[in-house]
Amino acid sequence: MNQPNNVSSARSLGEPGGYEWFEKFATDLSEQDFSICPGALPPTVFEALSRKRESLTDADYSDASIGRRFKEQRNRFVRTNRVHWLLEEDDAISSWRHWSFKLRRYLNRHLYLGLESFESHIALYEPGDFYKLHIDAFRGERNRIISLVTYLNDSWQPGQGGELVLYPENGEPVRVIPEAGTVVLFLSEVVPHEVMLTNRVRHSVSGWFRVRSTSSLLDLPRQFP
Repeated sequence: MNQPNNVSSARSLGEPGGYEWFEKFATDLSEQDFSICPGALPPTVFEALSRKRESLTDADYSDASIGRRFKEQRNRFVRTNRVHWLLEEDDAISSWRHWSFKLRRYLNRHLYLGLESFESHIALYEPGDFYKLHIDAFRGERNRIISLVTYLNDSWQPGQGGELVLYPENGEPVRVIPEAGTVVLFLSEVVPHEVMLTNRVRHSVSGWFRVRSTSSLLDLPRQFP
């Protein structure tokens, strides 16, 4: 399924529930390793995440790092944004947990992935921030299987930067405008990506569906069953 080289979310946020998008997510992932769906985030989830973001102070964010565990490090030549990790027990984002749980269960049922958990954070990019080309799965610890990104920014304008750029294995690079309600999913181990330098404050929510195994790359079926 082809996607335009530039994707914007001109349409409104998705209908309550948002589950009607799940089949498209799964189909796209099985056919092209990524899915870009403007307006797919349910309004209730968007509002909950926006309220959570508005409640955060500067002290609630920490400098983003690269790598994991003993290899974790901060490298401002690679990324300059800050993040706030979302806690499982936070009632303020219960709708986000519920939606991501339903999505995880759907992907497991239709793509046979065995996804066991989900983690996420709010990412703050201030003017001049960026995240250079990378993949989300770490060598030797391949437990992030599906990456998810959504946005909390209204009225993003051309020239404001901050686009997510995906580099699919078979196809041209795809730029995603970070507009409110757009949902992006891609294979964590397969799709390199970067966040271009932003010229205005940019808020996104990034999440990862995980498995317990760290030893093998899970291959998706090339056609949706």
